Amino acid sequence: MAWIIAPLPLVILGAEEANESTLYYQVARALKSSIREYEKTLETMLNRRDELSPLAPGRHGESLGFHSHFQDNIDDPLDILIDLGSIQTIDRIAIFPASTVFQGETIAGYGFPHHFRIEISKQADFKNAILVHSSEDPKVETRPEYPEQIKLADLSARFIRLRVLKHWLRVDDRILTAFSEIMVLSGGRNVAIGAEVIARSFISLPAWSSDNLVDGQTDLGLPIKPEPSESNGYLSRPSKHPNQSRWIQLDLEKPTQIEEIRLYPTQPLDAPSQYGHGFPRRFRVLAAMNPDLSDSRVIADFSDPAFPNPGDNPVFIPGDGLPANHVRIEADELWHIAQRNFAVALSEMQVFENGKNVAGNANAVSSHPWELSLPYRNVWKLTFLTDGYSSQNKLIGLDEWLDNLEERKTLDQQIAAIRSSIRQTTDSTIAGVLILGALFVVSLLTLILVSIVRRRKLVLDNQRALRSRISRDLHDDLGSRLSGMRLISETLLNEPNLPKEVRDEIEIIFRASGEANDAMRDIVWLLDTRESSRVKLVRHMRQIVPSVLVHIKHHFQTNEVPEQNLDFEFRRQILFSFKECLGNIVKHADAHNVYCYIGGDEKRFTFEVRDDGKGFDLEAVSAGHGLQNLQTRASSIEGQLQIQSAPGEGTRVLLDTPIRLSK
Repeated sequence: MAWIIAPLPLVILGAEEANESTLYYQVARALKSSIREYEKTLETMLNRRDELSPLAPGRHGESLGFHSHFQDNIDDPLDILIDLGSIQTIDRIAIFPASTVFQGETIAGYGFPHHFRIEISKQADFKNAILVHSSEDPKVETRPEYPEQIKLADLSARFIRLRVLKHWLRVDDRILTAFSEIMVLSGGRNVAIGAEVIARSFISLPAWSSDNLVDGQTDLGLPIKPEPSESNGYLSRPSKHPNQSRWIQLDLEKPTQIEEIRLYPTQPLDAPSQYGHGFPRRFRVLAAMNPDLSDSRVIADFSDPAFPNPGDNPVFIPGDGLPANHVRIEADELWHIAQRNFAVALSEMQVFENGKNVAGNANAVSSHPWELSLPYRNVWKLTFLTDGYSSQNKLIGLDEWLDNLEERKTLDQQIAAIRSSIRQTTDSTIAGVLILGALFVVSLLTLILVSIVRRRKLVLDNQRALRSRISRDLHDDLGSRLSGMRLISETLLNEPNLPKEVRDEIEIIFRASGEANDAMRDIVWLLDTRESSRVKLVRHMRQIVPSVLVHIKHHFQTNEVPEQNLDFEFRRQILFSFKECLGNIVKHADAHNVYCYIGGDEKRFTFEVRDDGKGFDLEAVSAGHGLQNLQTRASSIEGQLQIQSAPGEGTRVLLDTPIRLSK
């Protein structure tokens, strides 16, 4: 039957933080010892927080607290004056925020002002007032569920003035101030209970009124600590009618000057979830010296009107120092327990003298005790009325409770800061890991790229070396053979008695060996990697003109060209296209003059070959005279070929192509 009202267990980082099972977190934790140190500190703080009074929201009763009139301006001053009735030594003032539902949403800290001051005085005119608190707009956001506390030392006063200097702005732009409760503690007691409150307030009974500011009700529940209770408290014998009398009496060990009586509602787990469960609707509190209460005096009478439901809050009843041996609660209207049964239920009764509960060993008696059946008999007994426990946890004093809440508030801020540090350290560590990983990948890709470039360069170097070797072999071997053939054939042609048929055959060999030798020299020149520049290409083109045209008069012109290393295939197609143009002139043009022009720029290469020969009809001979070869060569290097010719007007060939550099 024990139950502790406490937050659910959290993992080290909390349910709302980064999951500690993620790979990112585990990597960061392994790399950063500071994260592990943070965890140890955090675990210590969480364990300590679990030992403190829980901040589990209680269920408030019918009273919500104080609500000001709506203000015209956010900084219009508002005074709330509390008269304690007599000068009291003040140990602590606690200001509790209100929590309520507005536009369907529960708002914690509803109406809590941004700036207010608290002054205390022994005189109503506050002539010698002492400023004990001045709040500014918070620089760090804090949880609005916590009360704002002011601890005092060696100060006494009768009057307390809370002056609001900057109100709260609601989402609908209405300006107001609201509080759930103001507690003034003296010797462990809230001496503000039932005090006179002077303030212009918005009244909406039973929720909002000035009196509700000092009725002892908040939405933080009972003053407890997380030590489970084994009992629910006391439950009277039920009745079928609510208007039946029931009484509960405490017989104290010795005469007591009663300062205060506290009644605690039940919060049973074996009953419907109702706030203020079993608390009497109408009742009186009596005190007497005689056991039969023949000399009884009424301490408090809540017969008319009915007592407002206290929710999960203790009910504080001032005793004004009245001497008594016996305290009785007489109920005239019972609570509806279940199934049309009415009864009285309380989890605890306390009687205070000199700030201490003297009812711990009191004998409890009742007008209608009820011997319940098992298992309820083990949790509902008269003796549980003074065992120091509520229905769920151990009860503690107001000072200890408020100290616990203040420490919990500080711990929450520290825990949030440590979680933030863990999150930032994790993020920065993972960012560093990702950066290092990216650098590693970039370095690896760079190495791969360098390796590819080096390999390609090696291949190209090998290709150039192979070309050079082939060109040397061609020049040395094939060139010498062709030269020998030409020399032999030339010698034979000089023989005077050589038959005509043989002479014709030898002339063919002579010419063929010469042409082959010229072609071989061009191939050797192309293969030679030392001859790959644009300047050398133009120079070679100039050199082959007279060897091809022989006796035809020719003119060669070129503009200044940049020094560029050209692609092998590009040079081959340019050279052979140019030679084919010259060869066609020799074979077909019957020209007297040939004009050659080499031009272009850094991005283009052009050559033009023009003759004054007999020309031809382009449409009639489009497939002849090597024109198809020229077009094929131009297309292979993405060049544009233009041919202009007409019978009797000579021929003009222009090749314009983009430069292709060697790799």
